[in-house]
Amino acid sequence: MEDQSKDYVRLGQCLDRCSDLDVQAGRLFHEGWNVSSPRHVITMGFCRSALEHATSQRLLIGSGQTGTAIALIRLHYETTIRAAWVVLAAKQKWITNFTAPVPVDDLEEPTMGPSTPAMLKAIEHVAPDIAHEGNRLYATVDGMHSFVHGGVHLVVHGLRGYPPGKLVEVLWNRNLLVLMLCNVIVVASGKTELHGTVSKFSQAYADVMPPPASATTGG
Repeated sequence: MEDQSKDYVRLGQCLDRCSDLDVQAGRLFHEGWNVSSPRHVITMGFCRSALEHATSQRLLIGSGQTGTAIALIRLHYETTIRAAWVVLAAKQKWITNFTAPVPVDDLEEPTMGPSTPAMLKAIEHVAPDIAHEGNRLYATVDGMHSFVHGGVHLVVHGLRGYPPGKLVEVLWNRNLLVLMLCNVIVVASGKTELHGTVSKFSQAYADVMPPPASATTGG
């Protein structure tokens, strides 16, 4: 019980640091806002959604709604990868098709783009660092399928909860995704004065990031 109490204290401290990181990421998003082209408009939309997923994960874990927070891992990850792919590697034809007008009351999605692994491969040619971090998390994020689609892990979690120490690991990976997203925001902004921001964040929040060469969702 004493060890678990310490884990809850550590979880609370981690949540506070995550909140600070979210404030910094939000400021960067506003500073880097760029809607100068359809490509950048789409990118900014994905970035804003990814920030919302990240903030929601933190708030849900803080309020004890951890199953939903874990399900959001996959949404957060895929939205971040899509933001990177759109600004760095999407073909102009895809941009044109994605932004084409649709008939009134037509709720069918336009083209969604390639699979996540294919996006990562395309990103690797132009931004290997971003692709590396994306690949680093892909296998464990893909394991969140059970939480998203109502599998056995979701049922077990609903019955017995999730250990606080594992939730800290979930937050670490959330923070790594936030850093990756900040990198995308800097690239999409086109503002040289924002260069170096992600490196500063990485150093400032190193205590709430996954250990080197290690990334787990806590699953």
